[in-house]
Amino acid sequence: MTTPYSWGGECAVELFFVLLLGLLFGGYLILDGFDIGSGMLVRPLGRTEWERRAMITSFGPFLLGNEVWLVATAGILFGAFPVLEGEVLGELRTLLWPLLVIWLLRDIAVWSRSRLPGARWRGFWDTTLAVVSVLFAAGWGVVIAGLMVRLSGAADPAYGWFALLWAVTMVAVFAGHGAVFLTARLPQVPAAAVAATARRLLLAGAALLAVAAVATAFAGVLPQRAGVPAAALLAGIAAAAAPLVARVLLGRGRPALALTATAASVAGPLLMVAAAGWTTVYDSTADTASLAALGGITLAAIPVIVLAQAWMWWVFRRRVDERSVVFF
Repeated sequence: MTTPYSWGGECAVELFFVLLLGLLFGGYLILDGFDIGSGMLVRPLGRTEWERRAMITSFGPFLLGNEVWLVATAGILFGAFPVLEGEVLGELRTLLWPLLVIWLLRDIAVWSRSRLPGARWRGFWDTTLAVVSVLFAAGWGVVIAGLMVRLSGAADPAYGWFALLWAVTMVAVFAGHGAVFLTARLPQVPAAAVAATARRLLLAGAALLAVAAVATAFAGVLPQRAGVPAAALLAGIAAAAAPLVARVLLGRGRPALALTATAASVAGPLLMVAAAGWTTVYDSTADTASLAALGGITLAAIPVIVLAQAWMWWVFRRRVDERSVVFF
């Protein structure tokens, strides 16, 4: 049965929500990814209070807005994919709850570090921010590994090593993404120092993504249906090439374009998840009436989220300086 909302049939509606779920989750990983990566580097690269303050000021305006994308992803998941949420994510719940706690600790660290002026107080929260950011990135790597396994329906893979590989890989990928973001946002002098670290992190991220892509395609983790391992491998190799492109762009003094390339490296693993199990996601959509009801809210809310994000980037497009607003 079709509805006026369905733009030609039920299949179009279902495909719309599948693509929307991927776009929202990918947008979250890209946008909050540079917050996570920057948070990792606040303590290791911030040699002085001024440098650490500048790093937090760099991503501060975007922090809460970026997290909205995860909230929107959860809303679409619960409303449009109730079976997927119950069966697939239910098995990942033991991971998702600790990840939620880590997310809260990350935000608490950002909000708390400047509440008091003492060096020990700020040092404690800066260290906390760096540690929980690493754990946050690793947690998302394990989630990606778990989604590949659960959505593909593969039978009992060597999950321990596979999850660990993706955890280490995503720590490197997020760190490179954050370093490139800081290179684009910090004042010129500290940005040059961060750029040197960024080039090393991008090389590590490219190597680990390549290894993870090969392991995912050939280690029996994915179902051996025609084209699935090849599609996953292609997406992984493309993701592995993105940090190398970003490295070249950094060398040419183009950090903004380099940030676009690292965004591709962050989103690449999600394409591998799609290659493994997009049919499972498609088959788990809610009934057409529920999708139609959710669609009206979605069509009203998504443009607001996108326009708000674009406005933030426009307002805070310049490098941090003494006139920059300090949010945290």
